[in-house]
Amino acid sequence: MAVSLALFGCSDSDNSFNDDDTDTPTPASTYEADIQRTEFGIPHITAKDYKGLGYGVGYAFAEDNFCSLAKEVVVASGQSMLYLGDEGNVDSDVFYTWYNSPERKAEFLAAQDPETIDAVTGYAAGFSRYLRDKGVANIDPACANAEWVREITIDDLLTVYGKANLRGGLSNFVSRIVAAAPPATTGIQGSSRMSSVEPTVESDEEFDMTTINVLNGGSNAYAFGSEVTGTDSGVLYGNPHEPWNGVQRFYEFHTTIPGELDVMGAAQQGQPFINIGFNKDVAWSHTVSTAKRFTLYQLNLVDGNPLKYKYTNSAGVVEERDIEKVDVTVQLPDNQTLVQPIYLSQYGPMLAANLLNGLLPTWGANNLAYTIRDAASENPRALNQWRSMNMATSVEDLVDRMQTTLGLGFVNTIATDRNGKALYADISTVPNVTREKLESCGTNAGIFLNALIASDLPALDGSKAACEWDNDADSPQAGIFGGSNLPFLIRDDYALNSNDSYWFSNAEQPLTGFSPLLRRGLLPLSEDAAPLSPRTRMAFTQIFDRLSNKDGLGGNTFNLDNMQQVVYGNRSYGAELVLDDVLADCQANPTLPLTDGGTIDATQACTVLSNWDRRNNLDSKGAHVFRKFWTNFGFSSYAGFSVPFDKADPVNTPRDLIINDKTRKALGDSISYYNSKNIALDAPLGSLQFVIDADKNGEKIPMHGGFGGEGIFNVASSSQNSDGTYGPITNGPTYMQSVTFDSKGPVVEALLAFSQAGDTTRPFHRDQTRRYADKDWIRLPFSAGEVSKQAVGAKIELRE
Repeated sequence: MAVSLALFGCSDSDNSFNDDDTDTPTPASTYEADIQRTEFGIPHITAKDYKGLGYGVGYAFAEDNFCSLAKEVVVASGQSMLYLGDEGNVDSDVFYTWYNSPERKAEFLAAQDPETIDAVTGYAAGFSRYLRDKGVANIDPACANAEWVREITIDDLLTVYGKANLRGGLSNFVSRIVAAAPPATTGIQGSSRMSSVEPTVESDEEFDMTTINVLNGGSNAYAFGSEVTGTDSGVLYGNPHEPWNGVQRFYEFHTTIPGELDVMGAAQQGQPFINIGFNKDVAWSHTVSTAKRFTLYQLNLVDGNPLKYKYTNSAGVVEERDIEKVDVTVQLPDNQTLVQPIYLSQYGPMLAANLLNGLLPTWGANNLAYTIRDAASENPRALNQWRSMNMATSVEDLVDRMQTTLGLGFVNTIATDRNGKALYADISTVPNVTREKLESCGTNAGIFLNALIASDLPALDGSKAACEWDNDADSPQAGIFGGSNLPFLIRDDYALNSNDSYWFSNAEQPLTGFSPLLRRGLLPLSEDAAPLSPRTRMAFTQIFDRLSNKDGLGGNTFNLDNMQQVVYGNRSYGAELVLDDVLADCQANPTLPLTDGGTIDATQACTVLSNWDRRNNLDSKGAHVFRKFWTNFGFSSYAGFSVPFDKADPVNTPRDLIINDKTRKALGDSISYYNSKNIALDAPLGSLQFVIDADKNGEKIPMHGGFGGEGIFNVASSSQNSDGTYGPITNGPTYMQSVTFDSKGPVVEALLAFSQAGDTTRPFHRDQTRRYADKDWIRLPFSAGEVSKQAVGAKIELRE
């Protein structure tokens, strides 16, 4: 295949591929793309077709983040033990080798639109082209010359997409799936070349629902309609709070196929289509939804045979169905292999339920066993969905496209358009399990099923057809709700989501009557309303304060400028909720008890907290003391408030903290902790919370923002170090966009908090991070003229 690479200087003219372009590709050219970068390394890819589009995106991404995707291919292919040394995980390898089977990948590929296949094929080719151009020794030093670095194919990307599909479901149960074994089976099944490596069996007594219930980190999005913008157009703010490394890392780019597609924003690695972004008519963002994508099923085993279970079919006939054993072979170093079985029911893989909760029976005990079905694992439509969304012309059109394809796996959508409409929607893949079915087949079907549901794990009786998922006529996938049974609203004022349930996305129009599986908490089954998280309460408070001018920013509407001030205000809802009560007690009784039995004088701390601005800005003094107090107390359950939750006033309840020995010890321990670390109680937050710039000899970049559980809208998460500092930030602000529209098109200011390049040798490694630290937004170029004015470096014209 003929390959050529030509570099051309940037010009004021439009991109090379125009509707009236009479140039024709040479017969040998399968892929054609132009890449023009603008400030901060943002690539603008122009192509004549989807193969070229994917080719350009894949090449540009490889320039900045080659190692990240290359490593994800290894993990998704089940080869981490073979190639990644101490980073390898045997459970992961067994699971993904089984899950990403050739048969499953073929089914996934067969479900893709031709344009999608072209784009993915092009992405793999562009990524591989970069490796050939640079050579394995000259790529990012983090993986240069690594054994696992190679060109990739569409088959490799299918493994990445398959793994990504499971985020809200099976990927949370990997170790429990691999550990599942019938009572007569122990250890690893035979292989003459078996290694001594064994699957990990965890011993925790209760399954951690934090990820599935979106309790840490999270995302925010606002959509404002014409009623509150004072113009004919809407205004959008989106900030998905995601891990800063790995498969969920966002990459910013702009794609154009003249006459077909023109869209800009960001996507997670390996994706040829924009996941969060804007075109000339619509802007949208996503937040992780609280909806459950799976259900567990309890099987009634046949007496004396743990590999058979009883099943009453729709005709009322009792059958004996098999649990299938599938031997999975994993490649290990030194030419060794490991063979581990995964067991499958009609619903999906079997689970070691006792590792979900120590009170649940092991496989065979009480003649029971447990299995799981994941709706997202049966959904191959995400790529088609994003391509369709990229071409939406209005909020209403966006809803139609989501309801028709129903391809989103785990996210809400918040959007606005040039017509001044605001949208909230959880139109995504959710098991078709009504409240009535969850009650009859779950809470009323035995103590173990009831216990699972009480811990927010949806679980059903797997012994009868009546407890199978239902089917909707308007659903493209068996067993999930159709679009008509999923929540959305379109408003002229606003819609929001900060990872809470669908119920309260607009104070004037609560959404009710949907399946409990769409909520964070399953119980009570009949109640949509539930206490809002502190971050959601902050989100509403910021809107109400803006519309009343209580925030002091002037006027009572939202525009790009004042919205940016609001979302970067870093107000602490926790402090606004409880600090007055804490300070009143602290000032009256400054001698506080400590957990270890001593006491401490809190006079200085009371003064610091009284003077604190109750924000998490770089210069905020005292934020760290309150954060430690909040963590010590454990406010996540809203325990300890005298005014309980009231669904008629969800933004302002619960409230009124009860001051007692527990609250006083929480503050006393916080003061004692920082004293022991020699950290001043009035230290500015920016001196304690940071990101590392590896290309600048490990320089620390101070970061604003805080913990979502404390009610900080602008989340910046990290573990607290042994010296008392917070950093580096590993989960928090990612692709932030603020969008509106004027007569010429979209007006957009954005930031990618971790910057474009994971490669520390690239100039775009921490440039946007510094802009984020300064709260300095970047105006994005969208039209050809804007791109030309901001062009950086020469245009690359790729041909292959």
